[in-house]
Amino acid sequence: MPRMRTRPRYLPLIEADAGMVLGSPVHIAQHGQLRYSLPAGHSLTADNLRQLAAHRAEYVFIAEADTRSDEQVAIDAAEAARRVMEIFSGADLGDPTMATLFDQVLAYRSA
Repeated sequence: MPRMRTRPRYLPLIEADAGMVLGSPVHIAQHGQLRYSLPAGHSLTADNLRQLAAHRAEYVFIAEADTRSDEQVAIDAAEAARRVMEIFSGADLGDPTMATLFDQVLAYRSA
């Protein structure tokens, strides 16, 4: 059975619903101590959402089903790359910090 393709999305916690799957781990620390965590791939429950709200989480990174065709994924990735190149057109990509930021933004926007 082929694996379902997903795409990442940051959501405000108030928009998250039980059953959504985390695209990255959640770690909430207070005063340098880990207070609450959930692993990537975890399916959120109503209790998880209450706990996240109680710990003042604002956003979650979810993995949602990507129903786009392979052709549409390629078109969207090319358009995202064009937009990111335009945004960074005046940036010094020879600077390691700027190059890392560019790579991260490009990876996120191309997903």
